[in-house]
Amino acid sequence: MSEHPPTDLVYEGKLAARLLYLLRTGPTSFGILVTQAEGAYPTEVLAVLRKLEGEGAVTEGRKELWTRTDSGWETSVRQPGADESTVCQDDSDFPEAHPLDFDWRFGRRTLELLDQRIGELDCVKVAVLGAPTLFKFLIDHAKAAHLFDRNEQITRYLTETGYKAVTRCDLFRFSPRSRFSCVVADPPWYLDHYRAFIEGGRRLLSPKGKILLSVLPRLTRPGAEEDRSEILRFASARGFDLVGTEPASLHYLSPPFEMEALKSEGLSVSPWRWGDLYTFVLTDHCVPEYRPEYSEEHQLWRTWSVGRSVVKVKWDGTHGRGAFDFQNVAGASGMRLRSVSRRSPLRSKINLWTSRNIVLHVSRPDLVCAALELLLEGHQSGDIATALMNAERLSERDVERLEVFLNVLINESKS
Repeated sequence: MSEHPPTDLVYEGKLAARLLYLLRTGPTSFGILVTQAEGAYPTEVLAVLRKLEGEGAVTEGRKELWTRTDSGWETSVRQPGADESTVCQDDSDFPEAHPLDFDWRFGRRTLELLDQRIGELDCVKVAVLGAPTLFKFLIDHAKAAHLFDRNEQITRYLTETGYKAVTRCDLFRFSPRSRFSCVVADPPWYLDHYRAFIEGGRRLLSPKGKILLSVLPRLTRPGAEEDRSEILRFASARGFDLVGTEPASLHYLSPPFEMEALKSEGLSVSPWRWGDLYTFVLTDHCVPEYRPEYSEEHQLWRTWSVGRSVVKVKWDGTHGRGAFDFQNVAGASGMRLRSVSRRSPLRSKINLWTSRNIVLHVSRPDLVCAALELLLEGHQSGDIATALMNAERLSERDVERLEVFLNVLINESKS
């Protein structure tokens, strides 16, 4: 089974039209095409380019330069700009981003843009939903900001380093009642999250308050255009009026898990992901009571740090029996997942996932959790395996496999 979600033919046609439009002005690098493909994932961009190439509509020249065969262009090459990741790692001290947290973080220019927009709106008190690096940036620049975020590692890191205006909460369940003049919301780009964040923003805002919302571009995935329409409809139903849009104004850094996913496909792309910025104002319209839909899925994942790497294990709390082993997930690229999309059919097979995009199926998640706890306490992999052998009555083979497994995680965390 392929881990890539099936491609929608209508979506493929829209992406092809977009790429042909971008190529109208001459030879263009693959990197530029990806950054301007309105959210399409790089592997999908390449697949559509290859299909267009097979149809004779485009051709690939030297250095990954693509040209329309009907354009007649031979020069005037468009190259990507500077790689923002080399100068804008505002998240460098944070725990590493993990795909299960839907954790993409803003680049420096975006932090400055949002700071500017907040100033233009004359916001005195700002609530930040799901954007911890923005919260830190605002506090560091003397803004009155408060973070609301579900990620325990990030909220703990911030409070331990002196950032006290932090509330750890799940907006699917949390019903905040406060008064902020502005909310900046960066939800995961799925409708259930958008509804929870918009409703959370409504409850946090003062009358006539503004919400700055990150919105997925129209080619992010099949159905993204319909999702964008639903976001507008839902926001209106919750009492918001749209007062401004800024397409492709929010730039995201590429987290390690995404870079590893692309590397497994043979691709190396500079930070390419952009979001649209929508600004809404809260009206005085009466709205009915609303409770966001809620899934218990994320509560099954336990989290540990191994070096800077973040390791999540899916475990329901029951004590297992039998031998210990680990194996690659069938359909993945070795230990790496090639697509971190929530639509990937392989996600249900994974019960261990790291921030460096290692995915495995382990036979005894309870044993893994115990081993990671001992690793966190500073014990060595060999000592951990021996201790668990005595406590769990493991065979010599189990101990050997457990030690190999722990060394994989340790070595990966040092890379």
